[in-house]
Amino acid sequence: MDKKQLIDALNTYKIPCSSEQLNMLFSFMKYTLSENEKFNLTAITDEPSFIEKMIFDSAMALHGISVEGKKIIDVGTGAGYPGMVIRILSPKANVSLLDSTAKKITHLENFASKNSLDITGLAVRAEDFSRNNKEVFDYAFARAVAPLPILLEVIVPMLKVNGYFVALKGAGYEDELKDSISALKKLNCVIEDKFIFNLPESGDGRAIIRIKKIKPTHKKFPRQYTDIKRQPL
Repeated sequence: MDKKQLIDALNTYKIPCSSEQLNMLFSFMKYTLSENEKFNLTAITDEPSFIEKMIFDSAMALHGISVEGKKIIDVGTGAGYPGMVIRILSPKANVSLLDSTAKKITHLENFASKNSLDITGLAVRAEDFSRNNKEVFDYAFARAVAPLPILLEVIVPMLKVNGYFVALKGAGYEDELKDSISALKKLNCVIEDKFIFNLPESGDGRAIIRIKKIKPTHKKFPRQYTDIKRQPL
């Protein structure tokens, strides 16, 4: 995938991207790849694949929604995908990028500072942050971080009532949805929408699952991570 193919694909899914934003996305890609050896950010190192599987795939988190003016968080942001991509494409969003690895957050803060992008970097474990920051965010995003039942317990407490968790998933999402039925009920959430698509070049299957929090989360959630992992809801 090249620049033109990326713009064409984004236009197909009605995701706005100006020429300035496009250039910033490519600057971020080059920055990620140049820093990759230091931080082990991505296994995808050729640009055409990176454009499709990192930039376009991340941008699809915005399919059918706008987060402008909203308070959002990318949980387990890693190299900054999707969080930094969302920030570049949504300049009026209040974006926090969370990862337990401090070096990765510093890497993202450096890029943001050099390019006048306002972001909040959070170098902390997600369950600890969630426990101390309940009902703060309008939207939370997570891409390729952990199974859905685990993510739900960690992320949902952070959301405001009527807020959304947008989970970016690949093949196998249906099994994760089945495994999440109990967690969704206990955490007062419903699956509002899911969008299934294929990446335009590789044909790899993807799913965007949009989950709405309809009532406050019980104060006992999230539990300690060892309990979450050992006995998912």
